[in-house]
Amino acid sequence: MSNSGEKVVRKCTKELAAIDKLLLAAIKQGPAKKRAAITRIVELVPGWNRGQCWQRIKELRRATKRAALEERHSAKAKKSGEATATPRPVSRPWTPADDDRLLNLAGYEPVKRIAQRLDRSVRAVRFRMAALGMSARVTDAWSLRALCKLLRIRPSRLRDFIGNGLLRVRDARISASSLAAFCERNQPSLGPSIVERVTAALVKGDEGYTWERAAELLGVTVAQVQSGISVGQLRLVDTFVTDRAFEEFCKKHGDQINMMLIDPATTKWLVSEYGVSQSVTDGATVSGVQKHALVTRACQCGRKIAGNAYFRHVRTCQSATSESPQSPSQASRTQL
Repeated sequence: MSNSGEKVVRKCTKELAAIDKLLLAAIKQGPAKKRAAITRIVELVPGWNRGQCWQRIKELRRATKRAALEERHSAKAKKSGEATATPRPVSRPWTPADDDRLLNLAGYEPVKRIAQRLDRSVRAVRFRMAALGMSARVTDAWSLRALCKLLRIRPSRLRDFIGNGLLRVRDARISASSLAAFCERNQPSLGPSIVERVTAALVKGDEGYTWERAAELLGVTVAQVQSGISVGQLRLVDTFVTDRAFEEFCKKHGDQINMMLIDPATTKWLVSEYGVSQSVTDGATVSGVQKHALVTRACQCGRKIAGNAYFRHVRTCQSATSESPQSPSQASRTQL
């Protein structure tokens, strides 16, 4: 190989090492830092886009977990070789295939969901994760606010997706505090017997209730409970959406998203990274009442806000109210 070729290889290797270092540090600090790191990489490294960064994050996470898994296996094998007594066999041993599935699900799904997928008890999954040095905590998740901003939809629309079962959240149980507040607001219409039944259930101190259990306590149907979730009357224990659940939503229900309201770069990323069908993007249209969302205006405080939400913002923004207000024609506009 020529000297110029060797220099190119060394430069690419050094670039990739720097990108990996930045991404690994961002992964440990959470989704917000991760997205900020991706934006920085796209700006500084020529030829890199968001899709490549997300793919590299998946590869780094998989490599890190696999290295920890192999280290644990080797340590366990060494320890068992030194032991004089044979360990007691378990009723259902963990196979390498089981460990691989656990490796893929850890960090994306709650332990209870993982146990259901692996057909094991929650305790068994927790013990195995501890033995392999895995954390049971879900680290990759989207907040509802972040999804509203990404998909350019209203919070009520997102709640409707959750209530109808299209979008899975980390813990979809009705929270105990929400159920108590609902009973307090609707006490006259519920009746004394229902209030007593709900109060007796709340005394037990459960954190949340399944939709079926909540419907039973309130004396309504599950469909009515789902309607209460959609309109915000009943709140859930944990509304964060895992990366895997968001990918599942994009693949199965991508037609529920109006891609015309999203900027082209994000649309391309959703298609390549999360599996949104290209036909959904090609057939997207914008109705007359939604055209305002195609215009992005810049406030004096520096924020860029799409649609009519800009006018609500400037009424309360201190930077905008301290000076003479701008007319819509004077505001900076960007057509998507």
